[in-house]
Amino acid sequence: MNLKKIICLICLLGLALSSYATDFTIPRLSPLPVKVENRKVPLAGKWLFNPSPEKDFWKKGSVSNWKNIEVPGEWVMQGFEVEKGKAAGYYRTFTVPSSWDGQRVKLRCNGIYSDSRIYINGKEAGSHLGGFTAFELDVTDLVQTGKENRIAVSVISESLADSTSSASQYAVHPLGGISRDIYLYALPDVNLGMFHASTLFDSTYTDATLKTEIEVVNESIAEAGQLTVQFVLKDATGKEIPLKKSSQAVRKLSAGTTEKMEVSFDIADPHKWDSEHPYLYTLTCRLKEKQKVLHETERRIGFRQIEVRGNQMFINNMPVKLRGVCRHEVMPLRGRSVNNDMWRKDVELFRRGNVNYIRTSHYPPDEALLDACDELGMLVELEAPFCWAHNTKVPEDMHYPVLVNQHIEMVNLNRSHPSIIMWSMGNESNLFTEYFKKASEVVQQIDPTRPRIFSQWGPDADNGELEVTNHHYPGPKGPDMYRNSKRPVTFDEFCHLNAYNRLELAADPGLRNMWGVLLDRMWTDMYRSKGVLGGAIWAGIDDTFFLPGEKAVGYGTWGPIDGWRREKPEYWGMKKAFSPVKIEQKGNMSADGIVRFQVENRHNFSNLSECSISWSAGGKNGTVSVDVAPRSEGEFEIQLPESLRESKQMTLTVNGVRGFMIDEYRFDLLPVRADEKKDLKTGRLTCEETAGSILVRSLGGDFTVDKRNGLLSAKREGKECMQPSPSLMVLPLNPHGEGIQMTGKDQNFTPFNPVCKNWVAHAVACTSGDDQVTIRVKGSYKEAEGMLEYCFHNTGEVTVTYDFTILQEVSPRQTGLVFTLPASYTDLDWERKGYWSVYPEDHIGALKGSAKAFNDKLPVSGVAGPSKQPVVSWSMDQTAAGANIFRSTKENIYSASLSNASGDKLSVVSDGTQHVRAWLEGDVIRFLVAGYNNAGNENFLISHAEKDYRPLRRGDKVEGKIRISF
Repeated sequence: MNLKKIICLICLLGLALSSYATDFTIPRLSPLPVKVENRKVPLAGKWLFNPSPEKDFWKKGSVSNWKNIEVPGEWVMQGFEVEKGKAAGYYRTFTVPSSWDGQRVKLRCNGIYSDSRIYINGKEAGSHLGGFTAFELDVTDLVQTGKENRIAVSVISESLADSTSSASQYAVHPLGGISRDIYLYALPDVNLGMFHASTLFDSTYTDATLKTEIEVVNESIAEAGQLTVQFVLKDATGKEIPLKKSSQAVRKLSAGTTEKMEVSFDIADPHKWDSEHPYLYTLTCRLKEKQKVLHETERRIGFRQIEVRGNQMFINNMPVKLRGVCRHEVMPLRGRSVNNDMWRKDVELFRRGNVNYIRTSHYPPDEALLDACDELGMLVELEAPFCWAHNTKVPEDMHYPVLVNQHIEMVNLNRSHPSIIMWSMGNESNLFTEYFKKASEVVQQIDPTRPRIFSQWGPDADNGELEVTNHHYPGPKGPDMYRNSKRPVTFDEFCHLNAYNRLELAADPGLRNMWGVLLDRMWTDMYRSKGVLGGAIWAGIDDTFFLPGEKAVGYGTWGPIDGWRREKPEYWGMKKAFSPVKIEQKGNMSADGIVRFQVENRHNFSNLSECSISWSAGGKNGTVSVDVAPRSEGEFEIQLPESLRESKQMTLTVNGVRGFMIDEYRFDLLPVRADEKKDLKTGRLTCEETAGSILVRSLGGDFTVDKRNGLLSAKREGKECMQPSPSLMVLPLNPHGEGIQMTGKDQNFTPFNPVCKNWVAHAVACTSGDDQVTIRVKGSYKEAEGMLEYCFHNTGEVTVTYDFTILQEVSPRQTGLVFTLPASYTDLDWERKGYWSVYPEDHIGALKGSAKAFNDKLPVSGVAGPSKQPVVSWSMDQTAAGANIFRSTKENIYSASLSNASGDKLSVVSDGTQHVRAWLEGDVIRFLVAGYNNAGNENFLISHAEKDYRPLRRGDKVEGKIRISF
């Protein structure tokens, strides 16, 4: 063995060892040189792939009959199948620049799922176990500069790392592949092997200490001397901050040795980093030999300090509340392999939705997400790649590589990111002592600046050893339960969105609008509970994948945004519930034009004066500045000029400290004047009774009640406008949807819309007068018995009253009457009272709007959503039952109507207590007018939704009155 190879072996051994006096090692992951994009050989792009490669394929100078595959990417999402437990092969060529001769060549792999071996020019470069953590290999002696080289990768998807993360099981498809970026880059023989930074404030949280940890590595075959490390700190504007002793000498390094150094700087009154003011400095570290810069790298620095005191977390001495979501790496056609800067787009979307915290369930993300969180201001709970790990028996000799090393790799890569506020040891796994205790201790030794959490079903899974505890899905009682807890508790899974009740969702997308109300109730209680640190909604993004052949797999539609990153109805509910500025009107406008408001500032760090509050009324607008400290309440008033004192409404828009709209409110300034009773047009009202029917003619049209069944039909100017109706609906709650996970079966669920069965009319009686004709029908269903009453007025209006007694116990989701209209009545209009005073125009819960049942130019999809990139908003997606916006329940209506292209219309007028829902069913339109409605039966959400349930027992009443006109 030649001298150079001996020196390289010594180098590698030295790099594997750490100066920590511990029983663990930190694998080297070099700090990247500045502008590395100009100094690397990218290996992303087209590779050759074989799902069942020949033995020792990596030794071949070329391969034949292999298929093209895209890297990064999963092989399954690109149409390849690999036998379970077998290794697939990747192969490509690349050229190393001649200028790299004499330098160290590093291969950086940001993620290969999940057990890989890498070969360069027919020789093994190294291996790695774990699909979600980055690793680095030194390939200097394996590559040839200035020539074409070969790289081959053998990848097994199934491994202990896959099993303990449950990641393929979770995604319902193997995640195998080179799923994150991969590239080569060059470093000098003497280089920086590690560079991290942390910050600590003084007792007044004014001045700070900036602590750096570096490793200087000599990978050459000769002694290295006259070395220095130089630090440069610049603020966000590029201004240099003076540092005392910014240059430090490095002792002489023998070949193959490493020098670990800790260098600290006192920084006077730095700008603090927090999620509302994500101020970043840039710290550059230069390794120099005399005046020559060998290796220059940099970190984005946020001055912030995390402390757990009692049952609260403090950031920069401010107690915080976490308004969060759980986030998976997900794209519908790419699986867990993300591209197109989706990381930043996600952070921007969530931030705009008033989220200030992301839990990276259930594995570390690509570092690009954390870069975005640092820059945009997003707090992060970074989770290790473990989920239901107790289901896997890990042999004793594999405990370290599987259960400890992946934690080390996660922390070593990411610990300089200011956005990370706690490390999660894993998700919903038992065996803390056996599987996670050692890793928890190691994490604390590597990074004592952050608390740790073990994200579990309940608070005691970590034996009380970690700084923060948690409880998944604690239900509405959770905030009170943990008000006085000893440790901060995070509900880092809570308020699960409707997802698995797919039969209900197929019938009524309006369930998604109702979820926001439940979140608002829960979050307010969490906010007011001292011991509750906050929580993360399950989940942030739909976990839906469309495999080749458009087979939908995954857990499904559980996000406020879908996989295509479109805002769903829940997004607005989340934005409103998580709003850090809560405004209530204190009364009507006074005679001198003053409107008074109560305001609560739920920001963690920002005075309300940092926000911009603008008002608009009567076509005019203005602004108001409000001084309210974070986490406190106050009042303010707006005085309108005399010219605006007859304005009926005022809109308030709150733009946050980071420049985007965080909330909007609309208030009534004066009582709505009741319109003087209009002289309604009246006309002749006639009633003709035959042996088989009763015919009533009025301004509204011709109405027929069939004496054989007591049902009502209608015509106007000879055209049918209502088929025999109505039917009583006592719609049972239904949690079903073919299990929790989608497994590739057809997602075109039949909407769950059963009406009561076996209607039998027992008696039909008519009372006729000049102004009114009343027809009473007594009858029974299998589920209920009672009465329908049709009252025809000389104004053309028809009042339908129903009064039924329940014959069998049922817990309903909706109750009311269903009318049947011709299929041409496809235009829905509505006006309603909302839980929020403002909704987006295209929201299914808009206070006023219109919708068409169907668009022939758009595709039809199931409840999993479209399998191709959509070109319209989520509300326009459609199933065979109609568009989402058309078939969703409109709650608390004042009016609603269905009409056809000719202008024929059926309208319902109400007082804000009834609800309507329309849907296509075969060759007719169904139109439900409901007196009762709830948020449905989603198993993980039921503890919140059931507060509004009204179970019906035998003998209970279902009744109401519906006003319709034609």
